[in-house]
Amino acid sequence: MSRAVRSLAAGSTVRILAALAVLILSPLAASGQIVDAPDPGQPVALVADSVVYDTNSGKVVAEGNVEVYYGERTLTADRIVYDSRAERLEASGDIVLRDPSGATVYADLAELDTDLRDGIVRGARGVMAGGTARLSAVEARRFDGRYNALSRAVYSPCDVCAEDPVPLWRIRARRIIHDEEAKVIHYEDATFDVFGFTVAWVPYFQHPDPTVKRATGFLVPSFLSSTNYGYGVKVPYFFVIDAQSDFTFTPFFSTEEILIAEGEYRRATANGQYAIGGSGTWTDYTGENRFQGHLDTEGLFTIYDGIKWGWDIETTTDDAYLRRFDFSNTDRLTSEIFIESYGRRGFFDLSGVRFQSLRDDEPAGDIPVVLPAFDARYEIAAPFIGGDLGFTASSATLFRNNGRDTSRVSIGLDWERGIVLDMGVALRAFGSVQADFFRTYDDPAYPDKFVSRFAPQAGIEARYPFIYTQESGTTHVIEPIVQAIVAPYGINDVDIPNEDSLVVEFDETSLFDLNHFSGYDLVEEGPRLNLGLRYEIIDDNFSFDAAFGRVVRLKENTDFGTSTGLSGAESDFVGAFSISIGEHLSLRNRLRFANDFSVARNEIFGDVSWGPVRLEGGYIFLKADPTAGSTTDTEEASLLAEFDVHENWTIGGYIQRDLQLSEFVETSATITYHNECCEIDLFLKRRFTDSEDVPASTSAGVRIRLLTLGTDAPGDAR
Repeated sequence: MSRAVRSLAAGSTVRILAALAVLILSPLAASGQIVDAPDPGQPVALVADSVVYDTNSGKVVAEGNVEVYYGERTLTADRIVYDSRAERLEASGDIVLRDPSGATVYADLAELDTDLRDGIVRGARGVMAGGTARLSAVEARRFDGRYNALSRAVYSPCDVCAEDPVPLWRIRARRIIHDEEAKVIHYEDATFDVFGFTVAWVPYFQHPDPTVKRATGFLVPSFLSSTNYGYGVKVPYFFVIDAQSDFTFTPFFSTEEILIAEGEYRRATANGQYAIGGSGTWTDYTGENRFQGHLDTEGLFTIYDGIKWGWDIETTTDDAYLRRFDFSNTDRLTSEIFIESYGRRGFFDLSGVRFQSLRDDEPAGDIPVVLPAFDARYEIAAPFIGGDLGFTASSATLFRNNGRDTSRVSIGLDWERGIVLDMGVALRAFGSVQADFFRTYDDPAYPDKFVSRFAPQAGIEARYPFIYTQESGTTHVIEPIVQAIVAPYGINDVDIPNEDSLVVEFDETSLFDLNHFSGYDLVEEGPRLNLGLRYEIIDDNFSFDAAFGRVVRLKENTDFGTSTGLSGAESDFVGAFSISIGEHLSLRNRLRFANDFSVARNEIFGDVSWGPVRLEGGYIFLKADPTAGSTTDTEEASLLAEFDVHENWTIGGYIQRDLQLSEFVETSATITYHNECCEIDLFLKRRFTDSEDVPASTSAGVRIRLLTLGTDAPGDAR
């Protein structure tokens, strides 16, 4: 027998069906799934084994496998009765409503009026999109056109089965009320259960519904412990001030320091945004009871057409404060105020910079303040000769409380042009001139006078890649590189102090730099050749690349320190290689060694991922460099390991050891439990290094995330 089909015109019937969708799906909206009501203007199709319209009573009765289609939503039931005169609709018997997002709601009985003001659903059970959460209630009622009330409701995102019907955690409430106008969800007589046991009860609490992006209230707390401050807990509270600003207050309670107050204020403006954060407490770990704290603030604003200004300021009252209370392990803070503009042809950057050292052996009076620092560059197409022409300008003034103050102004002009010959050789010609002006104060080692310097250089670079492809598709690339540079001797003046070129990083990435000094105060003198060779294998599942080279000069260079690898007539050899095999293995090595094969630098990093095991390891050796402040060799090794012992359990550990001193630097261990509804992290960490103010410490903590509550989702868990 054919089934009865009736197309219902848009109007009160559609409004009732839309209202029915809102009412039945309201448990999902209250538990984290945003649900949009159907468009009342859409047509509705009703299919059933029997559809009868009684003209006397004005009722439409559909029975037997009833299916209602409106938009992408479907409603099935055993029986639907629509009373056009009373403007009410009643559905009964195995009601199933499916939403386009994948959410599904089951119910036994649903009744609603056409004004969306009153209605009732009995036996509602909901499943969110993707099966991420479930909610059930004995009864769901809608009243006053804005409230959805669920009686004796249970919510949990955890999977359950017949063998294990109790979810890992759930929230039970005598009543849940969703206020659609105020966008608030109220809970009355609510309990939080873990493994079926009640661990917390509150007579009432509330939180914003999922449509609210920002709302005042408590955030997830953190539980910590450390030998420095004892047991602690952070309980952040988020204040919404207005649509453009908010404030987070985080009291940090601990057994040793009692209370540390943390706070962060954020505000967005018409042309930018800024944040001001920090912390403070009264403590006596320095031997006297006084205020200690830190400030961390940043801002960025657009002035006009790509021109921006801003700041990034970090400061603390004490060298030990940040490390002692686990805010940061940094040993130097940098504060900067700047105005900048970056475009396709050039940039400029004007700033003032202050450094704060947290090291034991670095007096504050020896650290300079840079005010101002200026850098600018502009490029144009070079007329007549082709290529690119660049104009540069730079200046810096350094002030110290104790000792030397300096000022520098630099201007420069550079040009380069590249061509590729028919035979495949890539050539690049380049040249530059730079003029520098210096003035030094308050240092008897340098005369108080203006010192100038003129530094020209020119050169050419040639690259000739040889490419070979095997029948298997593997490609090999061998590329020799030669860079010849001519520059005069005697450019550097002994009356110019070296402020910005103390640290020299010489490796395969800087081999072809035109000036191997890192700043402006020193320039590289004399004719030289930068020689290199690059080799690469390209394959679908395997890759390998290597680089090797050195610098060769006509005469010895004494401006570079002996430990930099660049002094003398011939530099150290620098090289690097990397290997990767699919997604399972990668290995990287950077190396620097002298003619006698003595190693000055060796860095090895690798990671392995195979099945449930993930490993990341590293080894580093650096020869002592007194000019950079390192008087002894550095040799350290580290290993990070993770192992999925079960689909829900992961254990991990980290170890870092100083091989020169035969001492551990840091160790840590973690245990993580995760499933579809929660993630629990436990960690234990030991820091073995100490300073005058911060002893070695052991810390531990736990973090618990209940997924689908708030904005967390299972996909964000890892």
